[in-house]
Amino acid sequence: MITNIQRYSIYDGPGIRTTVFFKGCPLSCEWCHNPETQSYEGGQSYTPQELARIVLRDQMFFGETGGITISGGEPLAQDMEYMVEFLSFIKSKGIHITCDTCGDVPWENFEVVLPYVDLFLYDIKLATPELHKQYTGRDNQRIITNLNQLIGANCVRLAEVWLRIPVIGGVNDGDEMAKIMAIAPKCKVCLLPYHSMATGKWEKLNKMPTQFCTPSKEKMTQILADWQKAGFDTQIGG
Repeated sequence: MITNIQRYSIYDGPGIRTTVFFKGCPLSCEWCHNPETQSYEGGQSYTPQELARIVLRDQMFFGETGGITISGGEPLAQDMEYMVEFLSFIKSKGIHITCDTCGDVPWENFEVVLPYVDLFLYDIKLATPELHKQYTGRDNQRIITNLNQLIGANCVRLAEVWLRIPVIGGVNDGDEMAKIMAIAPKCKVCLLPYHSMATGKWEKLNKMPTQFCTPSKEKMTQILADWQKAGFDTQIGG
Protein backbone atom coordinates (compact mmCIF):
# COMPACT_ATOMS: atom_id res chain seq x y z
CA MET A 1 0.00 0.00 0.00
CA ILE A 2 1.28 3.43 -0.99
CA THR A 3 0.35 6.73 0.67
CA ASN A 4 2.26 9.06 -1.63
CA ILE A 5 4.65 9.22 -4.58
CA GLN A 6 6.60 12.43 -4.11
CA ARG A 7 8.38 13.86 -7.12
CA TYR A 8 11.31 16.28 -7.14
CA SER A 9 12.30 15.27 -3.62
CA ILE A 10 15.64 16.72 -2.53
CA TYR A 11 15.66 15.60 1.13
CA ASP A 12 15.55 11.81 0.73
CA GLY A 13 19.04 11.11 -0.54
CA PRO A 14 21.40 12.67 -3.08
CA GLY A 15 20.20 14.63 -6.10
CA ILE A 16 16.65 14.89 -7.40
CA ARG A 17 14.61 11.86 -6.42
CA THR A 18 11.16 10.33 -6.60
CA THR A 19 10.20 9.00 -3.17
CA VAL A 20 7.66 6.23 -2.69
CA PHE A 21 6.03 6.19 0.75
CA PHE A 22 4.92 2.70 1.74
CA LYS A 23 2.25 2.22 4.39
CA GLY A 24 2.93 0.45 7.65
CA CYS A 25 5.71 0.67 10.24
CA PRO A 26 6.74 -1.44 13.26
CA LEU A 27 7.44 1.75 15.24
CA SER A 28 4.98 4.38 16.43
CA CYS A 29 7.26 7.37 17.02
CA GLU A 30 5.49 10.16 18.87
CA TRP A 31 7.21 12.78 16.68
CA CYS A 32 6.54 10.98 13.38
CA HIS A 33 6.37 13.36 10.41
CA ASN A 34 4.32 10.84 8.41
CA PRO A 35 1.80 9.45 10.95
CA GLU A 36 -0.54 8.46 8.13
CA THR A 37 1.99 5.78 7.17
CA GLN A 38 2.16 4.06 10.58
CA SER A 39 -0.88 1.84 10.01
CA TYR A 40 -0.74 -0.98 7.47
CA GLU A 41 -4.37 -0.38 6.50
CA GLY A 42 -5.65 1.70 3.59
CA GLY A 43 -3.57 3.38 0.89
CA GLN A 44 -3.35 2.94 -2.86
CA SER A 45 -2.25 -0.46 -4.16
CA TYR A 46 -0.15 -1.07 -7.27
CA THR A 47 1.47 -4.11 -8.78
CA PRO A 48 5.30 -3.91 -8.81
CA GLN A 49 5.18 -3.32 -12.55
CA GLU A 50 2.61 -0.52 -12.23
CA LEU A 51 4.62 1.20 -9.52
CA ALA A 52 7.82 0.89 -11.54
CA ARG A 53 6.20 2.41 -14.61
CA ILE A 54 4.94 5.35 -12.56
CA VAL A 55 8.29 6.23 -11.00
CA LEU A 56 10.23 5.67 -14.22
CA ARG A 57 8.32 8.55 -15.80
CA ASP A 58 10.67 10.79 -13.81
CA GLN A 59 13.89 9.14 -14.97
CA MET A 60 14.87 12.08 -17.18
CA PHE A 61 15.06 14.35 -14.10
CA PHE A 62 17.39 12.16 -12.03
CA GLY A 63 20.61 13.07 -13.81
CA GLU A 64 23.80 11.45 -12.56
CA THR A 65 23.11 11.86 -8.82
CA GLY A 66 19.35 11.34 -8.33
CA GLY A 67 17.11 8.30 -8.37
CA ILE A 68 14.40 6.47 -6.45
CA THR A 69 13.93 6.43 -2.66
CA ILE A 70 11.73 3.91 -0.88
CA SER A 71 10.41 5.27 2.40
CA GLY A 72 7.34 5.09 4.58
CA GLY A 73 6.30 3.92 7.00
CA GLU A 74 8.91 1.24 6.74
CA PRO A 75 9.71 -0.08 3.26
CA LEU A 76 11.45 -3.17 4.64
CA ALA A 77 8.37 -4.22 6.62
CA GLN A 78 6.39 -4.85 3.44
CA ASP A 79 5.87 -7.92 1.26
CA MET A 80 9.52 -8.53 0.40
CA GLU A 81 8.76 -10.53 -2.74
CA TYR A 82 6.90 -7.46 -3.99
CA MET A 83 9.78 -5.20 -2.99
CA VAL A 84 12.40 -7.33 -4.73
CA GLU A 85 10.36 -7.46 -7.93
CA PHE A 86 9.96 -3.67 -7.87
CA LEU A 87 13.59 -2.89 -7.00
CA SER A 88 15.08 -5.38 -9.45
CA PHE A 89 13.17 -3.77 -12.29
CA ILE A 90 14.29 -0.28 -11.24
CA LYS A 91 17.91 -1.41 -10.87
CA SER A 92 17.83 -3.04 -14.32
CA LYS A 93 17.40 0.50 -15.69
CA GLY A 94 20.62 1.61 -13.97
CA ILE A 95 18.84 3.88 -11.46
CA HIS A 96 20.28 4.75 -8.04
CA ILE A 97 18.13 3.32 -5.23
CA THR A 98 17.99 4.70 -1.68
CA CYS A 99 16.21 2.95 1.20
CA ASP A 100 15.04 5.04 4.16
CA THR A 101 14.66 2.62 7.08
CA CYS A 102 14.06 2.56 10.82
CA GLY A 103 15.98 -0.73 10.95
CA ASP A 104 13.45 -2.61 13.09
CA VAL A 105 12.84 -5.50 10.71
CA PRO A 106 14.25 -9.04 10.40
CA TRP A 107 17.81 -9.05 9.08
CA GLU A 108 16.65 -11.29 6.24
CA ASN A 109 14.69 -8.35 4.84
CA PHE A 110 17.92 -6.38 4.51
CA GLU A 111 19.64 -9.31 2.86
CA VAL A 112 17.10 -9.61 0.06
CA VAL A 113 17.36 -5.92 -0.92
CA LEU A 114 21.16 -5.60 -0.65
CA PRO A 115 21.69 -6.52 -4.31
CA TYR A 116 19.64 -3.48 -5.36
CA VAL A 117 20.05 -0.70 -2.76
CA ASP A 118 22.90 1.79 -3.24
CA LEU A 119 22.32 3.88 -0.11
CA PHE A 120 20.61 3.23 3.22
CA LEU A 121 19.31 6.21 5.20
CA TYR A 122 19.32 4.54 8.60
CA ASP A 123 17.39 6.21 11.42
CA ILE A 124 18.87 6.26 14.91
CA LYS A 125 16.56 8.01 17.34
CA LEU A 126 17.71 7.05 20.82
CA ALA A 127 20.45 4.93 22.41
CA THR A 128 18.75 4.07 25.72
CA PRO A 129 16.45 1.06 25.17
CA GLU A 130 13.89 2.18 27.78
CA LEU A 131 13.61 5.65 26.25
CA HIS A 132 13.34 4.15 22.78
CA LYS A 133 10.43 1.99 23.89
CA GLN A 134 8.78 4.93 25.64
CA TYR A 135 8.78 7.16 22.56
CA THR A 136 8.52 4.63 19.73
CA GLY A 137 6.70 1.66 21.23
CA ARG A 138 9.65 -0.74 20.86
CA ASP A 139 13.19 -1.04 22.18
CA ASN A 140 16.17 -0.57 19.88
CA GLN A 141 17.99 -3.90 20.23
CA ARG A 142 17.20 -5.17 16.74
CA ILE A 143 17.85 -1.73 15.22
CA ILE A 144 21.38 -1.56 16.64
CA THR A 145 22.12 -5.19 15.76
CA ASN A 146 20.99 -4.71 12.16
CA LEU A 147 22.98 -1.50 11.82
CA ASN A 148 26.19 -3.17 12.93
CA GLN A 149 25.56 -6.10 10.61
CA LEU A 150 24.79 -3.75 7.72
CA ILE A 151 28.05 -1.89 8.28
CA GLY A 152 30.02 -5.09 8.82
CA ALA A 153 31.72 -7.43 6.42
CA ASN A 154 28.78 -9.84 6.13
CA CYS A 155 27.00 -7.67 3.57
CA VAL A 156 26.67 -9.34 0.19
CA ARG A 157 27.01 -5.99 -1.55
CA LEU A 158 28.74 -2.79 -0.50
CA ALA A 159 26.01 -0.22 0.06
CA GLU A 160 26.62 3.23 1.50
CA VAL A 161 25.03 3.99 4.87
CA TRP A 162 24.09 7.41 6.24
CA LEU A 163 22.80 7.74 9.78
CA ARG A 164 19.83 10.08 10.13
CA ILE A 165 19.16 11.37 13.63
CA PRO A 166 16.00 13.36 14.37
CA VAL A 167 17.03 15.90 17.01
CA ILE A 168 14.10 16.24 19.42
CA GLY A 169 14.37 19.07 21.94
CA GLY A 170 14.25 17.81 25.51
CA VAL A 171 14.42 14.15 24.40
CA ASN A 172 17.74 13.38 22.70
CA ASP A 173 19.53 16.72 22.40
CA GLY A 174 21.42 16.39 25.69
CA ASP A 175 23.20 13.45 27.34
CA GLU A 176 21.28 11.04 25.08
CA MET A 177 23.00 12.49 22.02
CA ALA A 178 26.39 11.58 23.49
CA LYS A 179 25.13 8.03 24.02
CA ILE A 180 23.98 7.85 20.39
CA MET A 181 27.41 9.03 19.31
CA ALA A 182 29.04 6.31 21.41
CA ILE A 183 27.19 3.51 19.60
CA ALA A 184 27.30 5.02 16.10
CA PRO A 185 29.57 3.42 13.49
CA LYS A 186 31.85 5.76 11.56
CA CYS A 187 29.75 6.85 8.61
CA LYS A 188 28.03 9.99 7.38
CA VAL A 189 25.60 11.53 9.89
CA CYS A 190 22.62 13.75 9.06
CA LEU A 191 21.10 15.71 11.95
CA LEU A 192 17.42 16.46 11.37
CA PRO A 193 15.95 19.13 13.69
CA TYR A 194 12.41 18.36 14.82
CA HIS A 195 9.62 20.46 13.35
CA SER A 196 5.88 20.52 14.02
CA MET A 197 4.67 20.62 10.41
CA ALA A 198 3.00 17.21 10.80
CA THR A 199 0.51 18.52 13.38
CA GLY A 200 -2.23 18.77 10.75
CA LYS A 201 -1.64 15.15 9.71
CA TRP A 202 -2.09 13.96 13.30
CA GLU A 203 -5.28 15.96 13.64
CA LYS A 204 -6.71 14.43 10.45
CA LEU A 205 -6.16 11.04 12.06
CA ASN A 206 -8.13 12.29 15.11
CA LYS A 207 -5.01 11.98 17.24
CA MET A 208 -3.49 14.60 19.49
CA PRO A 209 0.21 14.94 18.61
CA THR A 210 2.74 15.09 21.42
CA GLN A 211 4.28 18.54 21.63
CA PHE A 212 8.04 18.49 21.32
CA CYS A 213 10.54 21.35 21.20
CA THR A 214 12.42 22.37 18.07
CA PRO A 215 16.11 22.71 18.98
CA SER A 216 17.54 26.19 18.52
CA LYS A 217 20.07 26.99 15.79
CA GLU A 218 22.68 27.42 18.51
CA LYS A 219 21.88 23.97 19.90
CA MET A 220 22.06 22.38 16.46
CA THR A 221 25.40 24.09 15.80
CA GLN A 222 26.74 22.74 19.08
CA ILE A 223 25.56 19.19 18.35
CA LEU A 224 27.03 19.39 14.85
CA ALA A 225 30.37 20.50 16.26
CA ASP A 226 30.36 17.66 18.82
CA TRP A 227 29.84 15.04 16.11
CA GLN A 228 32.49 16.57 13.87
CA LYS A 229 34.95 16.75 16.76
CA ALA A 230 34.39 13.03 17.29
CA GLY A 231 35.47 12.42 13.70
CA PHE A 232 32.13 11.99 11.96
CA ASP A 233 31.27 13.44 8.56
CA THR A 234 28.21 15.33 9.75
CA GLN A 235 25.72 17.78 8.33
CA ILE A 236 22.42 19.37 9.34
CA GLY A 237 19.67 18.07 7.07
CA GLY A 238 19.95 15.55 4.27
